[in-house]
Amino acid sequence: MHFDQAGRLVGISAVRKSTWAELGRTYAILLFGSITFTISLLLTSTLSAQAAGRVALVLVAEDYQKLPKSSVGAKRGGEIAEALKDHGFEVIVAPNPSNAIARANLRDFAAKAEGADLAFVVLIGHGVSWGGQTFFLTTNTEIGRAADLLSRALSATNIAQIVGRAQTGGVFFFMTSPSFENPIEGLDARPQFASEVPKNAVTVFASSARIPVSRIDLAGEQAAEATAKLLQQPSPSLSELIKVASSGGMGAVFGRVDDVSLTKPAPTPVVAERPVAPVALQQAPAVQKNEEADGKLEAERRAREQAEARARDEQLRAERAQAEVLKAQADAKKAQADVEKAQADAERAKQEAKRVEAQAQIAAAQAEELRHASVATPVDDAQLGQKQRRLIQQKLRDLGLYTGPIDAIMGPLTREAIMGYQKSRNASVTGYLTAEQFDALLPKEAQ
Repeated sequence: MHFDQAGRLVGISAVRKSTWAELGRTYAILLFGSITFTISLLLTSTLSAQAAGRVALVLVAEDYQKLPKSSVGAKRGGEIAEALKDHGFEVIVAPNPSNAIARANLRDFAAKAEGADLAFVVLIGHGVSWGGQTFFLTTNTEIGRAADLLSRALSATNIAQIVGRAQTGGVFFFMTSPSFENPIEGLDARPQFASEVPKNAVTVFASSARIPVSRIDLAGEQAAEATAKLLQQPSPSLSELIKVASSGGMGAVFGRVDDVSLTKPAPTPVVAERPVAPVALQQAPAVQKNEEADGKLEAERRAREQAEARARDEQLRAERAQAEVLKAQADAKKAQADVEKAQADAERAKQEAKRVEAQAQIAAAQAEELRHASVATPVDDAQLGQKQRRLIQQKLRDLGLYTGPIDAIMGPLTREAIMGYQKSRNASVTGYLTAEQFDALLPKEAQ
């Protein structure tokens, strides 16, 4: 019996040890789950704060492959980027980017700009305008015609649509003027912005039509320097930034936004999570909260991907619309050229018709003269007196046509002289004077 009691005691002790071990493992699992859940919440709150914060993209092109060097320089872009970082911006910097790198950075920026408090894009380098848009030229830009800009450069109009997804957005373009090896028709060194600007965004150019083309580079340099100095101040504002970036108001500004302080906001205090009590019944809610946090992160990832897809689709639609507009303009220009050519051809045909008509009139007049000449009745020499015949011979001698004697004989020499006289008057050559020719040689008073 004692052995039975001892056995029961040993069994109870073993059961108690097993139970305490199980409870220890459960507590460890719950503690680990609680820590994991707290970290997930912190990560989620951090990501949310970033999505609603300040983002900026700085594209600086200085050393071009096919174009002269830009006068502003990558150093100035670096100063602006560092100043933006000091004011709480998450900055993407791309010095001397190619077209592919610039577009990739723009896609990354578009995802960050969705729903942000502030979204700025700073463009420094060569720029040209065409078709109502202004384009930023990357370092490997090479174009043979104006339409190549749609795929080989970045449109400030499209970038303005991207920054417009934030609560407040801005595009700041410090343009310099490029020099192409071969002139390209339709390009303008001054900024253009024909599209509608998003209501919560502004697009600022350091130059405008009021600034001579010869001073565009200098305006870009001075505005970029003034912008860097302003952003290095402790408490700049957006209105001040717009003013200095637009060369003190001489540059072009498209769109209006409310003034915003660019001072770095104070950090938001993080509220510590209450510890999870080590109770077995709370294990299921902790797992559920972890799953909810993971689902939220997945939803945010999907939202970013959808935003990027929308940005690409919008850019493609804008490029297609622009291509259609350019095609319509080219067709209209060709039609106008065809009309002008047809008008020129018609004018030439009209002039040719006038010339032919004039020639016909001249020919008709000549024919009429010949007809009258051919039917003119010659004067009968027998009816002329000796005095008249001598006077005719004398007149023909005075004209250098008659070389014979003045004998009043209308012989071969006289006939030959008369034929010479008729040739000189483009009349029919007969050797016999007509009444008109007789009167011309011997006026009435000489007869």
